[in-house]
Amino acid sequence: MKHLHDYSGRQLDLGVCLLILGIFAWLWGAHVTRAQTLPPLQPVLREAYQYDLSPALRANRSASPLLLRGESFTPLPLPKATNPLSMAQPEADPALQTSPAQANMPAADFDFEGISNINGVLPPDTNGDVGPNHYVQWVNLSLAIWQLDRVNHTASLVFGPVPGNSLWSGFGGACETSNDGDPIVLYDHLANRWFISQFALPNFPNGPYYQCIAVSQSSDPTGAWYRYGYLFSNTKMNDYPKFGVWPDGYYMSVNQFTGSSAWGGAGAVVFERDKMLTGQAARMVYFDLESVDDRFGGMRQADLDGPPPASGTAKYFVEVDDY
Repeated sequence: MKHLHDYSGRQLDLGVCLLILGIFAWLWGAHVTRAQTLPPLQPVLREAYQYDLSPALRANRSASPLLLRGESFTPLPLPKATNPLSMAQPEADPALQTSPAQANMPAADFDFEGISNINGVLPPDTNGDVGPNHYVQWVNLSLAIWQLDRVNHTASLVFGPVPGNSLWSGFGGACETSNDGDPIVLYDHLANRWFISQFALPNFPNGPYYQCIAVSQSSDPTGAWYRYGYLFSNTKMNDYPKFGVWPDGYYMSVNQFTGSSAWGGAGAVVFERDKMLTGQAARMVYFDLESVDDRFGGMRQADLDGPPPASGTAKYFVEVDDY
């Protein structure tokens, strides 16, 4: 953590809610602790509080990187980290690999230097993705874009490094004024678009807490972006946000904390991908899973690679439950 640190015409509040409820139905049989006293699991539907179309990024090449240096933040532990059972030595497993395998891994076509940890933030949360013609990288607080020449095996820096919130310049509010990190960059190969997100904590350690999302208008990440700002919660911080591309939505998992350090359970969210790809008003559905089992955390959602699954295929969230 940092600084603490198509729905195919279906109604989002019906189709997606039923989908996610189905995905998490198996969780109801899990044991609960404090979750027994919490309200039952209910979907929370929220509109983007603001959305627009940005100017082309390539017109803002003059932005300079932040001068922040030497920050270090201790990641907050999940509850399972303090569970004695999770610290126990596993039983002998004859299939357990104890040394690196000698895999016949093909060599890379070419490589190049990306962003260093120019902001000096620890951990740096190095993140990026590659598309047909570009590589987009975001290292905690700074964003950069390279043009790829796959014939000559070269990469040319065409934008940045700039502060990550430069993408929301002129947007207003916390997404423009906060540059809090925990970034995500994804190439949505189903639509040949780019997806970028970071959280915004303008009153940290207090709420409200926001999630800022942008989807490129075209396949060119140096062009214009559809920008969105969402209120995640007034009381629970959306730490460690991770995203996955799926045909019917952009899915997010988070670790939730209250009062900056008190554990608040896992959260699962889906955003209207089809609306975001065309710059329309797009909603989110949020499930606070603390009432299901308040020790779930570190949850990750599937991220699609390759051809799309059959229509209606459920989206999966997965985590290790070592209690």
